[in-house]
Amino acid sequence: MSNFILTLELDNEIYQEDILDKRLEISRSIYNSCLGGLFKRYNTVKQSKEYQKVYKMPTGKERNQLFNDLNKKYGLTEYSLHE
Repeated sequence: MSNFILTLELDNEIYQEDILDKRLEISRSIYNSCLGGLFKRYNTVKQSKEYQKVYKMPTGKERNQLFNDLNKKYGLTEYSLHE
């Protein structure tokens, strides 16, 4: 399977480039802030005694459910950042 990328140059004015640069920089900053917050939450979960206990359990549905419960408790769900 081949993948191709088509790169086209935008036909825009200098002021439009400045606006795009500012908006992309703001987006990058927001993304990195959210990612940093998630890493802090994840590290908190990994250090918890609950996680260590569940981690040592044999694999199965019960273990998966407990991991899901921990993710909800510590705000590591898909939509936790939306709040």
